[in-house]
Formats: sequence, structure tokens, C-alpha cells
Amino acid sequence: MNDTATNNFLWAWRLIDGLAAAGVGRVVISPGSRSTPLALAALRHPAMTSKVVVDERSAAFVALGMAKAEAKPAMLIATSGSAVANWFPAVVEADMGRTPLLLLSADRPAELQDCGANQTMNQIGLFGDHVRAFHQLPPAESESSWLAGLADRAVAASLGPLPGPVHLNIPLREPLTPVRLPELPAAGRARRRLSATLQADPESVALLEKLMAAGSGAIVCGPDDLGDAARAAIARSARRLGIPVFADFLSSLRCGIPETPAILAHPDQVARHAPAADWVLRLGGAPITSGVNDWLERCRGRPQMVVAAHPRLADPEALATHVLQADPASLLERLAGAAAPDHWLERFLGLDRAASAAAASTCADDRAFEGSLLRALLSSLPAETPIFLANSLTVRAADWFAGRTPQSLRLFGNRGVSGIDGNLSTACGIAAALGHAVAIVGDLAFLHDLNTLAAGRDCRVTVVLVDNGGGGIFDHLAQASLPEFERGWLTPQFFDPVPAAQAFGLSCIRAEGVRETVAAVRAVLGAPRMHIIHVPVDRAFSLARIREFHSANVHECLTPQLIKAAVCPPLPQPLSPEGRGELRESLRDFHINKELQ
Repeated sequence: MNDTATNNFLWAWRLIDGLAAAGVGRVVISPGSRSTPLALAALRHPAMTSKVVVDERSAAFVALGMAKAEAKPAMLIATSGSAVANWFPAVVEADMGRTPLLLLSADRPAELQDCGANQTMNQIGLFGDHVRAFHQLPPAESESSWLAGLADRAVAASLGPLPGPVHLNIPLREPLTPVRLPELPAAGRARRRLSATLQADPESVALLEKLMAAGSGAIVCGPDDLGDAARAAIARSARRLGIPVFADFLSSLRCGIPETPAILAHPDQVARHAPAADWVLRLGGAPITSGVNDWLERCRGRPQMVVAAHPRLADPEALATHVLQADPASLLERLAGAAAPDHWLERFLGLDRAASAAAASTCADDRAFEGSLLRALLSSLPAETPIFLANSLTVRAADWFAGRTPQSLRLFGNRGVSGIDGNLSTACGIAAALGHAVAIVGDLAFLHDLNTLAAGRDCRVTVVLVDNGGGGIFDHLAQASLPEFERGWLTPQFFDPVPAAQAFGLSCIRAEGVRETVAAVRAVLGAPRMHIIHVPVDRAFSLARIREFHSANVHECLTPQLIKAAVCPPLPQPLSPEGRGELRESLRDFHINKELQ
């Protein structure tokens, strides 16, 4: 009897030790009986930092946050049955967001399958093609040395070429708890995994240079974290080529990069008025905001080159004319090209300065709405603060209103499938890896993940709860015109977060206005437990302010001299038919109603 329990533990130890040797250092465990050997091995392994989260759904998002923060796989352990199914939302996010995870699910052995055994279901291939690899292990055997190699392959599969989750299903027979723990085998030798840069071949580089030489272009960066090297290379390329960069806020390109005005502070607003580019270099996934996506549509038919280090294509509108799998940083360092005419970049910079003035005017007073809160918070937090931006209106408000921040920030979001579930849990995982974090979430995202407050006593997360009374994002969509809008889409939930937080032994304070919110966040930043700042927002006021910003005619903010510089570049004499057409297009794009004689 004790031999089975001992074999189970040694089997689990070999597997956990192999994962540790391959570089896995964090594990999130949810309590259960069948998973006892796995949990015990992880809890006792000297190279593992363990965190116990009761709810498996929350636990999976915590592990997701850890993996995002450290860019290496975190591990999950849970018992059999529906516990494993609760991982599914986070697994899908990890798949589409290219985040490495190791999923260790305990299971009943074959003799207990399909016979009515308790807490038993078919777990084989449970996550389908949302995992990079699936391994069905046999029950524990005395020969276990091969598990170290399996663990190493599992970690490698989670890291690339397309990072994502890997599932190991582990059947275990009872008894599960040894009477006396055996002497543990020596820890496995750590394997150093070497990295290699995916280089573009010379022919591809030459073709891209030829396309970029055909006219004036732009760089578009989606919400992916491209890394410090790529961000620096993008900034250098923009300065050298004299072209604008449309960068989502989550890309971090708009945070702490000095002397690069070509990285637009308000790309969505600029895109609504900008002329089409002759070519576009696209990096870091599909843009979040509609303005930039609509601008890319206006560039349809012109060269649009999508470059990524992984094989998954981000081109939902089928606009790409060329696709290249290569490391963006190394590619940009190799790309040569002539600078665009001075007037090309100035067109975009003039619009950007006007959009910045419009954003500042819209957010000038202290009354809180999503835009003013995000603008103030993101510009005032200390450098390198880890920040999680929830989906829907929160992340878009950051993109619209935050502009550029003088300090660098660690920005995170769940943009794989863009759900509002698991947002607080993800922030807790980020905080566990990086020491602390700020999570800016809406009221529905907060409610979706309310049980994460149970882990809040040892979670250094400052939660800014932006409460606009429901799904405020739908105010900006066509559903807002339906008579069933409030009941079917807005779905306001009537709850008080103060007693909810107190039930878990946490503090929640109400902040009125922007300045009070910023002061409250800075006062509790990095505190040893979760703190919630509840900021009520008048939805009608918010909608009016956002519409005011989007409808602002940015050209009214431009001086006559700037209009001339931005819209009317030096013209050849005499003006050719092609030149007349270009000028007419520029005048139309900039909404200047002047007929060309």
C-alpha cells in the first residue's frame, strides 16, 4: 500500500524536478486530493515558488499573469474533474496571447474511467488545439528517469516557435499520501536554454527596402510587447526615415522613449484625419482602436508588410501584401532607406499636436471619466510601475487620452481573446512576479473576478475600480440604439464594493474626482495587501466627453502657419497633374474646403 503512494510521490518529484531544471520556477496550486503527489512535490521543491489559490479559474489567470510578467512559463496544478475545466478561459487567453503555461492535471487511472467514478471525466485532449502539445502520462512506475526529458520538451514547446500552453495529464492511483516521505533523488542539473534570433534572409530585406523606397510610409505597432530592443529600433528607424509611428498604448512605445515625436501621442485621433501612406510596416499584432484600423483600410492596395517573430498572422482585414517571420529588432537594424520629405512627417505631427491639445482640453477639469482618469494616472505613477489595463473601455480610453508618458511603465493586458474575465487574477499574478501592480478595471470586469479578493491579503495590487454602471463600451457601438440596450447590453449591476471588500478583510475607499483618485493610488502603491479605490463615473458625462474629443476638428487648433506647413508642402513649378491630384487629396483629407482653381 505504501509502495504505491511512494511511487506516486517519486513520479511527481521527477516530473516537477525536470520542469524546474528546464527553467520553471513558479507554480500555482489549487487544493485537491487526486493531485496530492504533484502538489506535495511542488511545495517541497527548493527551486519552486508556490502560490495556493482555491478557485481554479482564478488560479489559471494568476499563473497567466506570472508568465506575462516574466516571459517564461508558469505552472498550474489541479485535481481531476471540473477543476481542470475551470482553467479553460485562461488557457484560451494564453493560446491567443502567446503566453507560455504548463498545465499539470491530476486524473483517475484507466480502470476508473467511464464507470461512474466520482470526480472523473475524460480529460484527454480537453483543451483541443488551444495547447501547443498534450502528453498523456501512464500511472506512476518505478522507472521515472525519462520524465526529465519529457519535462524539458514540454517547456520548449511552451516557449516556441509559437509560445503557449502545454498540457500534461497525469493519472494517479490511490493511496496518494505516503506514510513516510522517501529520500529524495538529487536535483536535476539546470539546463541552459540558448536563444537565437530569427534573421530575415537578404532577399527579403532587399525586397522590403525596395517597397519602402517607393514613397512615404509609416510604422504601425499593435498591443504586443515587442521588447526593449525592438522599441529602441523602432524609435531609431522613425527618426532616421522621418516617418510617423502609430503605436497602441500597450506596446509601451509611448512611455519613456525620449526625443521621438514621430511616435504619435494620439494615433487613433491622428488616423481619423491623416492621408494614406505609400507603404506601411506593421509590427506587434492588430491595432486595438478603430481609427487606426480604418486608416489601414484606406491604405489597402499599397504595400503593407506584416513582420513578427512567430508564425501566427495578425491581419484580420486581409490587408497584408507581404508577410515575414523575423525578429523585428534585428530586421529594423538591417533595413536601410531614404528619409521621407520633411513635409510628410510634419503633416502627422501637426495633427498630433492638435489632438494633444484637444485631449488636454477635454480632460482639463477634475471631474472623473475614463479618459481623464487614465490620462492622469498613467502620467503620474512612478517609473517601471507594472500596470494591468482591463479590456473594453479601459484599454481604449488609455489609447485615446493617455498620450505619451515621460516615464517608462510596465504595461499588461489580456488581448489574446480580449475577455473581461480573470482581469484581477492576472494582475495578482503580475504582482507576485514583479512585487506589486496597479489594475485599472471597470465594474463588470471587477464583478467577473470578485472571488480573487479572497487572495487579496497577500496580493500587492492597487485596484482602480472605474464604475460607470455597466458595459460602457456599448455606448460607443451600434447596440446603443436598440430599445433593449440597457437590459441586454449595458447590464448595470447594483452592488457596493466597500462591504464586498470588507468581507475579505480588504479596504475599499471611494474617490471623488481625478486628483483624489491619483492621490489615493499613490498613497497605497506597493502596500502588502490589495487595496481598492472605487471611482464612480457618470456614464452620460463620460460619453459626452469622449464624443467631444472624437468630434473635435483638430484643424481648428492649428495656426495658419502650421496648416501651411502640414498641408501644403513645397510644390514643383509648374504644378503637374499628379501634383494637383496629391494636393487635392491632402486638402480633402484635412477637411479644408477650398476649391483648387
